[in-house]
Amino acid sequence: MTTPNRKHCRRSPLAHRLCQAIATAVAALILPEGSANDATTVAAGEQELYLEARVNQASNGKLARFVLRGDTLLASEATLWELGLILPVEVAAQRLIELPSLAGLSVEYDAPHQRINLQVPVDMLDRPPVHMDLSRTQATLPDPSQRLPGATLSYDVYGQHADGRGNLSGFSELRVFGVGRGVWSNTLSSRFTTGNTHRRASNTRLDSSWQLDFPVPMLSLTVGDTMTSSQEWSRATRIGGIRLSRNFALQPYRTITPLASFAGEAVLPSTVDLYIDGIRQSSQPLPPGRFQLDSSPSLSGTGQAQLVITDLNGQSRTIGFSLYGTPQLLQAGLSDWSVELGSIRRDYGIRSFNYGNDPLASASLSYGVNNHLTLQTHAEGSHGIRQAGAGAVLLLGKRGGVLTGSWAGSRAGTLTGNQHGLGYQWNSPRFSASASTQRRSAGYRDVAAVHEGATLPRRTEQAFLGVTTPAGHMGVSYVTQHYLDFPRSRYASLSWSHSLADNMQLSLSFNRDLANRDSDSAFLYWSMPLDRYLTTSASARHDRGGNGLSVEASRSADLDQGGLGWRAQATTQGSDDFGLRAEISQHGRHGHISAGVDHDNGSHRRTSTYASAGGGLALLDGRLYSMPRVHDAFALVSTSGIADVPVQLENRTIGVTDQRGQLLINHLNAWQRNQLSIDPLDLPADMVLETTRKDVVPETRSGVQVDFPMRRTLAMQFGVRDRDGQWLPAGSHLTVEAPDNPPTTTLVGHEGKVYLLDPPPQARLHFRSDNAQCTAPLPEAPIREGRINLEDVVCQ
Repeated sequence: MTTPNRKHCRRSPLAHRLCQAIATAVAALILPEGSANDATTVAAGEQELYLEARVNQASNGKLARFVLRGDTLLASEATLWELGLILPVEVAAQRLIELPSLAGLSVEYDAPHQRINLQVPVDMLDRPPVHMDLSRTQATLPDPSQRLPGATLSYDVYGQHADGRGNLSGFSELRVFGVGRGVWSNTLSSRFTTGNTHRRASNTRLDSSWQLDFPVPMLSLTVGDTMTSSQEWSRATRIGGIRLSRNFALQPYRTITPLASFAGEAVLPSTVDLYIDGIRQSSQPLPPGRFQLDSSPSLSGTGQAQLVITDLNGQSRTIGFSLYGTPQLLQAGLSDWSVELGSIRRDYGIRSFNYGNDPLASASLSYGVNNHLTLQTHAEGSHGIRQAGAGAVLLLGKRGGVLTGSWAGSRAGTLTGNQHGLGYQWNSPRFSASASTQRRSAGYRDVAAVHEGATLPRRTEQAFLGVTTPAGHMGVSYVTQHYLDFPRSRYASLSWSHSLADNMQLSLSFNRDLANRDSDSAFLYWSMPLDRYLTTSASARHDRGGNGLSVEASRSADLDQGGLGWRAQATTQGSDDFGLRAEISQHGRHGHISAGVDHDNGSHRRTSTYASAGGGLALLDGRLYSMPRVHDAFALVSTSGIADVPVQLENRTIGVTDQRGQLLINHLNAWQRNQLSIDPLDLPADMVLETTRKDVVPETRSGVQVDFPMRRTLAMQFGVRDRDGQWLPAGSHLTVEAPDNPPTTTLVGHEGKVYLLDPPPQARLHFRSDNAQCTAPLPEAPIREGRINLEDVVCQ
């Protein structure tokens, strides 16, 4: 009777445990009666040893039983099984196996340290492959204690005046968050115009909605004004209603595209580094044996991946893989979906409340069948219209590019129609190509076409080809579109761009309307940065209006810490048309403002002035704050009332706290870990901080409160003498006692020096030794914080 074939035992952990149980039972049957399955009887002339065993220089921390016969080491089949070795069938039934007889196995016996080192091939290791999934991350959940209830009002205002006429336009957004659950928001567009004979003002509500997020299942619920979902081959529609959808932005660190899988083996304990297109993506330790590494491709298109395996002796080897990544695919078993119900929004941006009378229902679904195929579907319907379709995204092999296809049908009253599309794209670092076509029959409609009159083109085709060479990147594209009762429009373009020395950029583009060659246009652009913020540029253009030339110099402001920016531009159009533009801007902790003048010396001789401002107001904990405009999430940083403390976001200084020890930071990323920190080297030496760094996770379009507790300390230094005028002995202990405070002990330094940090009031000093004891009151410090040297104290 023999033990089972161990190669089959590596297929799964269950099979591994089953084979181990079978091997134990079989070994118990074939061993002499009364002996254990891994403790064979020692014959005369044999020595039993219990040694620390290392397999391929990796130790499991346990002792294993061996037998020494002369100069040859032997082991039972059970011992080698416990060490994780696969044995040939012909030797598995032997009472004891001579280790040198196993092909590929080398033995090093370290008698002084009672250790044995076994070096075996990877094929002899009975270990399941180590599986490492670098893409799986836990959802980053906000800290409820940091939630900051309140409201923000963000605004942008732009005004212009020319030829006695002026206009003022504005956009504002009001949010309420942290009160209950979810975020309520409302956006508004305003406009005011003046002329010689009239004045007109208008306000238009844009969107009002309430959004509630569920980060663990990655779901978002929106009630109010929203957009219906769509696929690449369908259209979205503005509605007022309700939407429930998958929202991958709630777990931004989760990989949703198919993973690249890399397999290999390591003979010794090693470190494996994954490089994709020369950029290191991860570094992981490995035990001896086979492994599988799953990671996001981190690229779009074809690329090259390398595994660099470095063992503990410093020997490295490289394994190369080719792969193709695309964001159009979903991981196998992962779905992306959305369901909407509501009424169509009409005259958006013109009228505040204009909704259709007919309900609309819409749904979209994408599902990853496997890592090469993602299926799509979309359906929508309203009064008099039903539309549905399906599509697919297919990855052709490992490097064959991506093929897409779709089909949809509709019924609108007595009209029926269909739509079909086909596309292909392939990308690489030096070459890219794509082509697609979408065609509709005369009767095809969707909801927007029936209820809003948004006509669909009968035919749309486009193609692109790009090549990257040492001489620059070149691209050529073609687009054609055909609407019913209109002539077909066809456009072709050619582009070239090149990076020169000193970060200079040069680009050239040419566009042609194939139906009207009089509309040809060409554009040449050159830019050169002079430093981090200062840039110069020049451009030349040609179109049906003639030839033009423009030169410009600009300095951008530091958006993190604020500052001054400006722009100056001169343009020519033909021989007589000459224009000048100058603009200055200021970015600060309360927002931004800019103003400029634009002069045209052409036939109209027109001069206009303009100005803009943007920022925000925040009502937090009953206090009103001024801040830059909030786009997503923000943080209110508090430093315990201490002013002028530099605060860093992701290791870059973002500002300093105000006189109240507070700073508003307006550009945090929702549901991501935003690292806020304080550099203690920028603080006085007597400042004590509980922590210097915090990771905060804000919710969508909400605020968080981030506290950095800190305080200034009082540091006292003085000398202590005994009643005879001698310094207290160096190294002796001195006890500090005070009412309502536990006693503390400090050491006495040379010349009786004592250093105390923040001593309690009304404290007394107590000294005790084998020969003497004394006490003295702690002198009062004339200051409450800082460092002070006091006069010597006499201990009585």
